[in-house]
Amino acid sequence: MALERQLSGSGLRVVKATSGEEALRQLDDQDFALILMDVRMPGLDGFETARLIRQHEPLRRVPLIFLSGASREEASVVNGYANGAVDYLRKPVEPEALRAKVRVFVDLYLEREALRRERAQERRLLEERRLAVEKDRERLLEELREAVRLRDEFLSVASHELKTPLTPLALRLRLLLQELEAEPDSPGTRRLLRHLETARQQVRRLTVLVDGLLDTTHITSGRIALCHEEDVNLAAIVRNVAASFETQAERAGCPMGLEVPGHVLGRWDPLRLEQVVSNLLSNALKFGAGSPVHLRVEEREGWGRLVVRDQGIGMDDGVRARLFRRFERGVSERHYGGLGLGLFISQQIVQAMGGRILVESTPGQGATFTVELPCSALPESPPPGRGPS
Repeated sequence: MALERQLSGSGLRVVKATSGEEALRQLDDQDFALILMDVRMPGLDGFETARLIRQHEPLRRVPLIFLSGASREEASVVNGYANGAVDYLRKPVEPEALRAKVRVFVDLYLEREALRRERAQERRLLEERRLAVEKDRERLLEELREAVRLRDEFLSVASHELKTPLTPLALRLRLLLQELEAEPDSPGTRRLLRHLETARQQVRRLTVLVDGLLDTTHITSGRIALCHEEDVNLAAIVRNVAASFETQAERAGCPMGLEVPGHVLGRWDPLRLEQVVSNLLSNALKFGAGSPVHLRVEEREGWGRLVVRDQGIGMDDGVRARLFRRFERGVSERHYGGLGLGLFISQQIVQAMGGRILVESTPGQGATFTVELPCSALPESPPPGRGPS
């Protein structure tokens, strides 16, 4: 009652407990800024009650001041501090001293609570910002997916639309060539034949570019089409493709050497396989201009193998690392042209048929591309002489 009177008028709420057990129950139910505890109480004494309080993590931070009416003995003081007391007062307590001590700990409690609320607010704001960032990221990803979808849809439509006039144009050029070849002796005819051949080459080039865009959209959407046939002859495909590139090789100053057996048979898509061979040979003639280009076909332990080697500009490790990505080029398009899709498409086709493409190159010493394909079902082991890709 004396303590309650001394603390009245200070704006504090005082909660009274008449025993250690009741004090523990009160502490479990609500938060306190300070505990004033008599050493002597019925049941649990103050020291034992303090020890139990300090065993609970949420309560051990509450400051505790012991009160005693007995003489202030050294042993009691040491025992009080050992049980977690921050101070030890002897009754009767001076009212001003009591109020001053209580106010200090109450102010510390209020500051600590204000800091806790501030930190909690900061955590909430941080969490809200994280959530906002996550939502923005999801929104941007969705917009990016939609942009990619629209891009692929545009490329697909544009490719189809561009192929529509190319097909009849190529047909007309072929008919015109046949008519001119019927009268080959005229000087004017020979001049027109040269112009016509140039026009046909440009149409073929444009067709290849359009087909590359169309294949890229199909690959991106997972719709690459393969038509597997039995007993497809890789050797015959390589010979036919090489024959179709003879004029281009002559213009590039690239003598072509072929090391091709009669038959290397497998279950492959012949048109797609022809596309891969054409892409690799076209690159070899483009980047190895003025130097020989060599093609070799072989079969080893159930694997068909095509090797295309040039002696051109070659490439370093950095270029090789990104060579098979979409729209990537080993050199400037200003000097060599192209969309950077040929090797990407070739790799996707070869992988879809269960194979792989490898490249070896040194700057200034040319490049060697190797295509390895299973001749039937995919063997359990990798191609002989090489580890897994």
